[in-house]
Amino acid sequence: MSNRGEGSLGAILSVVAIAAIGAFMFWLNAQSREIEEERAAAAAALAEAERDLNAGDLLTDPSGAVGRRTVIDSIRVAAGLGEAAFAIALSETVQYPVLMASDPIQRLRMAGITLYGGDIVFVSGQVFTFNDSIANVWVEQGAVNEGMGEQIPTAPTFLLADSVTVR
Repeated sequence: MSNRGEGSLGAILSVVAIAAIGAFMFWLNAQSREIEEERAAAAAALAEAERDLNAGDLLTDPSGAVGRRTVIDSIRVAAGLGEAAFAIALSETVQYPVLMASDPIQRLRMAGITLYGGDIVFVSGQVFTFNDSIANVWVEQGAVNEGMGEQIPTAPTFLLADSVTVR
């Protein structure tokens, strides 16, 4: 028996194997590029979702802020509505309702501070959906003083403040 054909068959198989490995490496590189692009897009979306909103975000898209955390520094109080609620001035013409959680109410009460229109505050908290029924509950529960219910700003959302500091 002769081994004459085995040399050329081995060379052909080697070339085919190298080509297959090369094609596989090219495919893996393309797949990893796609995965890295998807990861970068997901990381950017996550960073945007975790970013604290500010007054500009509430002014431009209040409904899109529902469920998000908001931090606003040095904003003017448009009107004090009661012991637990006030309105902030997002612009000269736009007021935004804020309801305080129990912690900031207690801190302001202990410091003897009452919020009035014109005060400058730092406020942070979470944004929730707002409507007339919620505004009525604020009045019924005593968060807004009797007779001040009509002064609650009309907005699609409100801020439930877990921190309020008068500047």
